[in-house]
Amino acid sequence: MRPPSTLLLLPLAVALVGCTVQAPESEEPVMPAGPENGSFTANLNDFQIHYEVHGQGPVLMALTNSWGLSLEGLRAMYRPLEERLTMVYFDPRGMGGSEAAREDADRGLAAVRADFQALREHLGLETVNAIGWSNGAVNLIWLAHERPETLSSAIFLHGMAAFTEEDAGAMQETHPELMATYQAFMKEIADPGLSVGEQTALQRKMWLEDYFPTLFADPEAASSHLARIFADAELSWPHAAYANEEAPTFDARDLLPEIPVRSLVMAGRHDMIPPEGVKPLHDGLPNSQWLVFENSGHFAPVEEPALFADAVFDFLGVGSAAAVSD
Repeated sequence: MRPPSTLLLLPLAVALVGCTVQAPESEEPVMPAGPENGSFTANLNDFQIHYEVHGQGPVLMALTNSWGLSLEGLRAMYRPLEERLTMVYFDPRGMGGSEAAREDADRGLAAVRADFQALREHLGLETVNAIGWSNGAVNLIWLAHERPETLSSAIFLHGMAAFTEEDAGAMQETHPELMATYQAFMKEIADPGLSVGEQTALQRKMWLEDYFPTLFADPEAASSHLARIFADAELSWPHAAYANEEAPTFDARDLLPEIPVRSLVMAGRHDMIPPEGVKPLHDGLPNSQWLVFENSGHFAPVEEPALFADAVFDFLGVGSAAAVSD
């Protein structure tokens, strides 16, 4: 059995920085106004899409994950950013408060990108900063390549530019116990008598108890973090299954030189995809900065929250010191 696609293995393993005026020390810096905070639904691409806006300051839109994660999961990781940034989150089609998927393609990478751009236009934003985690970081490559003029900057968190058959084979050799668990899970979930709800329940159990803990630098600390991240978040087996079929391998390295967007690429030292597997993304982008979280795996926003927040704030010009390097 082939290993799970990296679009699952990432999570299951896709300018607002300009000249600033120095304010007097006695005054608080004035943050630009962003979209109105709250929970909303908009008709985007003929779908009712649920989105939420939280925070203050420059806008940072979260590119949601195509493998089936409602916005609560990303917000649980990014919430500290709301102190200085206006965060925009949305549910993918068929998830959370968004309208049900009508066909398999509605669960795909292109659908997420289309809804991202439609939401940006709905909010009246000519350009935005964008952040993608895991599968969302991979998808951000295609988003930035297709419409670079719509992005002020791009933040790639725990993504990579390619995942080949050779990479898949190496992963099987490096993580035999995890692959055995995954194969047993796939056999169980293929039972035709299971409902979609029962399949998703099996998925949630396997990912939160067996898989995601292996992506932490400290697996013993994983359970409390995961309980908080996914407490209110929905997963979806139909989305995950489609993601595994849509792109079990990919190679976007040839696109990188054509992406002029100012970028920040971040990797975790103890991730299943180590920094040397992520760095080609940084190396291939013409205008990129690089940061490795030395005490993180695949969940740097909760494993090293202060460093993560400072890096994003500094990159977007609302922090106090540079935390990244060219």
